[in-house]
Amino acid sequence: MDLGFRVITAKNVDSAIQKLLCHSPRLIICQKELNDDSGFLLFSMLRNNLSDHQTPFILLLNVFDKKDLSLGVEMGIDSFLFPPFEREKMAHILQNQLEKSNLGKANTFKQFKLFFEATPFGIFFCRNEKIVETNRLFNELVRLGNSSKLNTLITDIFDFGTDSSNEFKLLRCLNGITKYSSFRDIPLQSDTTARFNLFLNFVENDGASIKIAGLLISANDIYEQQFDLGNFKPLMEYHDKMKTSENKPSGNNDFFTNREIQVLKLSAEGAPIKQIAGQLGISLRTVEKHRSNIFRKTNSGNIIEAVNYAQKKHLLEMN
Repeated sequence: MDLGFRVITAKNVDSAIQKLLCHSPRLIICQKELNDDSGFLLFSMLRNNLSDHQTPFILLLNVFDKKDLSLGVEMGIDSFLFPPFEREKMAHILQNQLEKSNLGKANTFKQFKLFFEATPFGIFFCRNEKIVETNRLFNELVRLGNSSKLNTLITDIFDFGTDSSNEFKLLRCLNGITKYSSFRDIPLQSDTTARFNLFLNFVENDGASIKIAGLLISANDIYEQQFDLGNFKPLMEYHDKMKTSENKPSGNNDFFTNREIQVLKLSAEGAPIKQIAGQLGISLRTVEKHRSNIFRKTNSGNIIEAVNYAQKKHLLEMN
C-alpha cells in the first residue's frame, strides 16, 4: 500500500538499530513479533533516541489485543496499527503522528534558539569539516563579525597543527569515529595569541554528511575555574543531563522491585526474554514491562547501561 512515504525496511532488531543510526527516520512502524524479540523490546532499547529526536513509534499488531494496547500506552508508545488495515485510517494515523512530531520539534527548536544565543559559551555547528552555523558569542570570540551562517573549514579558523595528536583527534571526530573530543589551548589561525579550549560532539550521520556540535571557551576564561574540562559534558548531552540529574534516583533498596532485580540479574547474565519468562514463570509481556520500568528508572537506553548503573549504585540486592 503506497501512502506516499519513502520506506526503509529492517528484518531484525540489530538491522533496525543500525539503520536508525545511519538514517534519520521521521517515523517508525514496528511489528509486535520480531522473530525471538518483540516490538516492545525494540521500543525500550530506542526510547532515549526516539525521545531526543521526537520520532514517533507506531506498533503494528496483527491481531487486536487490549493487553498489548494497555502495555504499549503504559510504556509510552505513540500509536498503534491493527486490523482492519484500511488505507484512509492508516494515512490518518501516520499524518497525525508526523504533525505532532513536527510541532514538538518546532517548539524544541525555539527553546534551543533561546539557549543558543543566551549561553555564555561560543557555540557552532559543523557539517563535515565546515562550520555552517554559529552563535553571536562565537563570532565575537573568533572575530568573525555578525554573520551566523558560514561555510568555512574549521581548520581555517583554528590551528590544530601545533600538536599532531590534535590533528588526529580532530580527524576522528569529524569522521564520526569518536563521539566527542576536547582540545586545549588551540590558537586562532589569524592570531596565535588568542587561544581557546574546544569541545566537539558528534550529533548525527544522515548518510550525506556528518554533523558536529562545538563549544568554545577562551583558554583563560573564568569558566575554567568552574569546570573540570577533562570531564566536561559534551554540548548536546549537557543540557539533557542537567534536566535529568535532579530526577535520577540515588541507590537504595527501594529503587527496584524484587521482580525487577530478578529480571535485571538474568538479563545481565545474557538470558533472552523467553528464558527469563520461563525461569521466573511469568509471561513475555510481563518481562518486557519489567525491563521497560528498569530502563525508565535508570534512564538507560539498553540493558547494558541499566546493569552498569545498577552495579555502580549497588542496587542488585533484594528488598
